[in-house]
Amino acid sequence: MAHKEDQELELEALEAIFENELQKTSDTEFKLKFKPFPQDEEENFVGASLKITYTEDYPDSAPDWDLEDIVGLPDEKIEDLKSKVEEAIESSLGAAMVYNLAEVMMDWLKDNNVKSLSMHEEMMKRLAPEEPEEDEDEDNEDEVDKLEEEEWKGLKEKTLCAVTDRMSVDAFKEWKIKFDEEMIASGVLVRQEQKAKTGKMFFMEMEAEQKAAAGKDNKGAKDDGGAVAYNAALFGEEEDDDLDDLDDDEEETGGYPA
Repeated sequence: MAHKEDQELELEALEAIFENELQKTSDTEFKLKFKPFPQDEEENFVGASLKITYTEDYPDSAPDWDLEDIVGLPDEKIEDLKSKVEEAIESSLGAAMVYNLAEVMMDWLKDNNVKSLSMHEEMMKRLAPEEPEEDEDEDNEDEVDKLEEEEWKGLKEKTLCAVTDRMSVDAFKEWKIKFDEEMIASGVLVRQEQKAKTGKMFFMEMEAEQKAAAGKDNKGAKDDGGAVAYNAALFGEEEDDDLDDLDDDEEETGGYPA
């Protein structure tokens, strides 16, 4: 008899509290319909109803219950909500518990009031590139600007040496020559040897040797049989320029014998 009275008192209180949400089927069966924001203060994407059937010894035992009228919740979310309700039942045995179950459901629906995406929308969301967080980028830029400003400020305020103590170009060249000589003497650097003769240099030297030999010979007859002819085209030079150079060389060495 005590269980019956407890059930009647609880149902009467629930009807007063949930005037619009409670749908009574009998004295032992009713349904509470919930959505995240009952007064439609914000958009509701999810919702569910808690169906309760009192057992004979309720509240000493758990009532029969189920979730109905589920809106916007995928299967994994439904299972999570059911586990929350079961936890609340186990912790409330021995006392009227439907109001506690109602609070658990309303809080859970508010926390999970998210629009359910279609399969196409889910796929597009996974494929879409992640957008960088603007706040983090702005914070990083501000930090970099601050560091650059501090660095420039420090350089600006740095005390420079006197003009007479500063290194000039001529002083640096003089120092560089002495430094290289010291490095060569100590074996750290190796003095660069004369580069190998190019083809042009080889021909020019042979021509000069032949001219010198012809001058010493002092013969009246002209003999060009063994001379090596320098061809400016082989070295990408203009013939006129090359001939001028040869003429100048002839004047200096005495020219070919007549």
